[in-house]
Parts: sequence; C-alpha cells; structure tokens
Amino acid sequence: MKSFIYALLVAVALVAITVTNVSAQIAADNKLNVRAVSTGSVLVGANSTDSKVGPYFGGSIGYGLGYGTTLYVESGYGWTNFQSVDGLKLVSIPVLGGVTYNFGSLLNSSIVQPYIGAAGGVFNYMLRKDGNTVTVSANEQKTTSFGVEGIAGVSFRLNDDVALDIRGNFDHAFAKKDNGNSLESQDWNNAGIGGGISYNVSF
Repeated sequence: MKSFIYALLVAVALVAITVTNVSAQIAADNKLNVRAVSTGSVLVGANSTDSKVGPYFGGSIGYGLGYGTTLYVESGYGWTNFQSVDGLKLVSIPVLGGVTYNFGSLLNSSIVQPYIGAAGGVFNYMLRKDGNTVTVSANEQKTTSFGVEGIAGVSFRLNDDVALDIRGNFDHAFAKKDNGNSLESQDWNNAGIGGGISYNVSF
C-alpha cells in the first residue's frame, strides 16, 4: 500500500510538469484563494466494521503558481459514527499541505475544470463518546499520525474569482507500530465525497 501511494505521488508530480498553462483549480495564476468545503466521509477497509458516514467541514488557502498548479494548505474537523455504538465517534482533524493540477485545457473549457491532487501531513484522531475522549487502561484513545491524501474533482467557474467544487478524497494515516494505544497501532483509511466554494483574492 505504501509503495502504491508513493508511486501515485510521483505520477502526479510528473503530470504537473507537462500540463499546459491554464488557471489553477484552487487558485488562479499568482492569486490567493480561500476555499470552504463540506463532505460526507466514512472509514473504509480494516477497522471500518459498522462505521457510519459522518460530516467533515474544512477550509484551505491556496496559491496559483501557473501551469495549472496550485499549492495549498488545508485543515478541518469531522467525524464518523464508530462501530454503530450510540454516541461513539472517531474524530479527525487533519493538517495538510498539498498540490493540485487542473486539466481544464483538455476540455477546451474555461468553466469546467477537472483536477487531481495529492497532499501529506498529520491526521489527529480521537475516539470520543458523548463529547469526552475515551480512555482504555489509563490511555486516552487519540493519536497524531503522518498520512497522505489523494483528491479528484471538478471545479465549475462562475466567474473569474468564484467557483463551485465537487470532489472526492481518499485518506490514509499510517500506524505507529511500536505504541500500545489501540488507535496508534492501526492504519486508518477514510473516503469522502462532497463540495465547496472558493474565492480568488487579488493582491
């Protein structure tokens, strides 16, 4: 799984070198962009048994470098209802930095802008019940782990500065194998789909 993710990141970087000059998905060339996003997300793969879809709310700031490339930082807050236990939630607070690449030129469209992206950073996970962090054998069930994210979507430009986005994402947080905390000792995978709105800021 790790080698696949690293290969994906390299492939995305190579594509970025060859794309033609179009406005970027998150930010127009040499502009800042502020973006708000809301998605539904759910755990997938191992550790996802009986988990239910939950909300995620986030925001990002991006900068358009040109050639369809945008650098961005993003954070947010979300949770999934964990293992169908009433009031039990796996809370996620990611802090990520990444890059997106816009392929609007393939459609010869300045309005419909498909894109892909990749990011890396930290994922803060907490197992909470009724608003309190769960404790097992005197260990709080929380972890801060390195992880990666892949995204793909379509941005619809309403005008030069405002766009609506539809996107899907897949997150993978790596386990800390040497730790006894049950959250830290496991990999976590999360998939989501949703949308957002972005605004370019001139300066």
